[in-house]
Amino acid sequence: MTGIVIFTAGREDAYQDYCRSVQEGYEPEELADFLPEDFTARASDDEPVRVWGTSVADKWRKVSRGDIVLVYRDGGFIAQARVLSKRDDLALAEHLYDLDGNPWDLDNPWQYLTFFTDFEEIDVDVAPFNELVGYESGYRPQGFTRVADDRIERVEAEHESVETAINELTDSGSRVHHVDDDPDDDEEDDTEESTADFGDRLVAASKNGDAYDEFEQLVAEAFSRLGFEAQWIEGGDDTDVQLTSPVEAIVEVKARGNGQLQSPDASRIRGHQESRGADHAVVVAPGFTPAAIDDANRDGLVLVSADKLRGLVERYEQVGLRPEFVADVLFEPGAFLDDRMDEIDEAITERRQAADELVSVMEALERGDGAYTAGELRHVLTGMLDDDVPGVDRIRSSLVLLAHPSLGIVEAEEDGYRLSTTAEQGVEILEKFGALVSESTEES
Repeated sequence: MTGIVIFTAGREDAYQDYCRSVQEGYEPEELADFLPEDFTARASDDEPVRVWGTSVADKWRKVSRGDIVLVYRDGGFIAQARVLSKRDDLALAEHLYDLDGNPWDLDNPWQYLTFFTDFEEIDVDVAPFNELVGYESGYRPQGFTRVADDRIERVEAEHESVETAINELTDSGSRVHHVDDDPDDDEEDDTEESTADFGDRLVAASKNGDAYDEFEQLVAEAFSRLGFEAQWIEGGDDTDVQLTSPVEAIVEVKARGNGQLQSPDASRIRGHQESRGADHAVVVAPGFTPAAIDDANRDGLVLVSADKLRGLVERYEQVGLRPEFVADVLFEPGAFLDDRMDEIDEAITERRQAADELVSVMEALERGDGAYTAGELRHVLTGMLDDDVPGVDRIRSSLVLLAHPSLGIVEAEEDGYRLSTTAEQGVEILEKFGALVSESTEES
C-alpha cells in the first residue's frame, strides 16, 4: 500500500536544509565516502541525491519505498516526491546537518535518512489535503509524520489509488489505475472472438505513434489477462505498467510508427526499476532492431513484441497457463523470441497429454468392474486407444493424482485402484484446474 509521508520545512534553518538537501540535492561524489556502492540513493544517472533526515525513529520505520512525500511550509505544500530508499546513518547525518547555524542535537540526531526521487515543486494549500485524508480543518503538520493506514485505505477506496488522489490534489505526479480483467457478467461475447479482437487492437496500437495511452492500457490489460496483478501508471516521469503479483516487475511501453524500437534506453528504465523496487524490467514495443536486442542482453532487460504478447494471451485463454509459469519463461533477460514461445508450446503439449491421460484412465476404470493395477489398466487402454498408450509409470502417476484426498475420484485398495464416482463427474472435479480437461473430454 502506498503511503503518504510529510515533513516540514517551517523554520528558516529547516527550509535551508530542504533547499540544500532536497531541492538542490547532492552530486554522488559528495557522499561517496559515506554510502556503500550498492546502495540506491538516486533513480537515474542525471538525478542528484535528494535526502532528508529525522530523529523520529518510530514513524521513520513505517516509511516504505514508493510512499509519496509532501513537504509542508507556511500553510501549504511546496514540493512532492517519492521515497526511493532509507538508511540509518549517524555519520552521514552529521556530515549533512552538523553545520554552523544548524541546531544540531546529539541527543536527537537526524540520523534516520530518507532518499527521494520524482521530485517536483508544487503550491497546494493544506486545507484540501486535510479534507482528503480526513484531518480536522485546522490541522497543520509538525515535524516528520506518516498518514495512518486507515486514512490511506479510505483515500484508496474513494480515488482508486493514493497516487491518483495526490495527482488530483497537486496536479503533479502520476495516476495509478488498477487493471481488473474480470469479464462483465452481462457480456455475451464469444471468448475466442473477444481475445482475437483484443490481440488485433494491441498490435495495432503498438504501431500507432499517437496512441501511447491506449497502448499502455492494452499492455496492462494483457498482463492482467495473463493472471498478473497489473497497474497502469498514467502521466508523470514514471514507468508505464507495474506488476505486483506473482512477481514484481515494471513494463515500459513503446509505440513506434515504424514498427521497430531502436534502443530501450536502459539507464532510464533501470532508474524506474530501482524507484519501484521491481525484480524485473520489461519493454513492450511493436518490434526491436538487432542493436536493441544486443542492448537488452547486455543490460539484463526483457524485450517482448506486441505480437508475442498477443500470442501469450491467446494461449492463456485457450489452456489457462499459470502466471508463475509464464513469468519463469517471460522474464528471463533478453528478447522473448520464437525459442521461448516454443518452450511455452511444449509445456502446453505436455499438459494436454497429461490431461488426456487422466480422462482416459478414468474411462478405463469405468469400463471394468473392480480394482485395477496400473499394469492391468494399460491393457484396457491398449484396447481403447489407437496410439499413444501411456506407459505403466505414467498411468500409476495419474492414479495417484486421482486418488489424492482433495479429489477423491479414485480409491486405492489392496489389489489396485477403483473409480469412486463416474468418469463424467470426475471430469467435472478436474475442470477446476482449468480448460485443459474440458478440451480433452471434447476430443475424446
